[in-house]
Amino acid sequence: MHSHHSHSVDYVAHGVDSLEDIVARAVKMQFKLYCLTEHMPRLDPKYLYPEEITGKSDIDLKTLQMKFRGFLKHASEIKKRDYSTKFIIGTEVEGCDTRHIAYAKELMGQNSEVLQFCIGSMHHVNGIPIDFNQEEWLKALEVAGNNLKQLVIDYFEQQFIMISELKPLVVGHFDLFRLYCSKDVFIDTNSGQRVEHTHPAALCAAEASFIDLWPEVKSLALRNIKFIASYGGLIEINTSGLRKKLRDPYPGREFAILAKSVEGTRFVLSDDAHGVAHVGVCYNEALAYIDKVIQLDRLHFIEDTSGNIGVNSISVEDLKSQPFWNRYNAVLQGDSR
Repeated sequence: MHSHHSHSVDYVAHGVDSLEDIVARAVKMQFKLYCLTEHMPRLDPKYLYPEEITGKSDIDLKTLQMKFRGFLKHASEIKKRDYSTKFIIGTEVEGCDTRHIAYAKELMGQNSEVLQFCIGSMHHVNGIPIDFNQEEWLKALEVAGNNLKQLVIDYFEQQFIMISELKPLVVGHFDLFRLYCSKDVFIDTNSGQRVEHTHPAALCAAEASFIDLWPEVKSLALRNIKFIASYGGLIEINTSGLRKKLRDPYPGREFAILAKSVEGTRFVLSDDAHGVAHVGVCYNEALAYIDKVIQLDRLHFIEDTSGNIGVNSISVEDLKSQPFWNRYNAVLQGDSR
């Protein structure tokens, strides 16, 4: 079994448990591959999260740089150990603006002896975080003219800049904007504008089918998916969406099925762990999603052959019969005792 995306409290302020504890959990569950992918440092204090702010922004930004250097050293030490689990080192890069995209390129080049791949992700739209809390998501919606369609259009436009410039091997949580689409926010199904629940065309944002409602959104998502396929990128099925009580992992079924329809699309699996309890989180549900909902024939994964990163795959039928599941479920059962 595989996960291509993880974090720890040692190197990201919103983490829960140490990198050593997360690694131990992955080994205990008998993952075949587990990727260590802490966030790249951000360069502008406006992108700092509340738990990272001390009141001295220059020191806060230097702390991010220091932690990232610590991660590279620590992850390199872990990779050298004789574990049954294979660890590959990457980083989750920020597509928040062109400066950070350029810095991500620089960072990958400067640390090519350690960093083997990157995850290209969007956490901000128009400079506002969309995955931190409901309040910030609503600010992002406001900046987009209180229009959900516009927010999603802005997201996909910004994502396209990131994937065009970086061509990340893995594209992270493809439709992260879904996270805080609340049942308490209502939108006009035609325009996407935020409205009162009494509006005749009102629909709660949590129930919005973006592709069916807005052809513009489908067109942009399809453009991005085709580009990812064109350069050999991988779209992660990220189970943190399930952990955070969404109906589906990322990408949700409408975007996942759209991606599946594009020739060359390849999916990988990630838990996006930030703590021990997140390692392999909701993998049983993810397997059902892969097999029954989006009905994939094969699941892909990256592999390290003598320092060279390649992509391999396994049939979903073989995936379902792997010994991993017995060990995984035994560990989960042990936790519940």
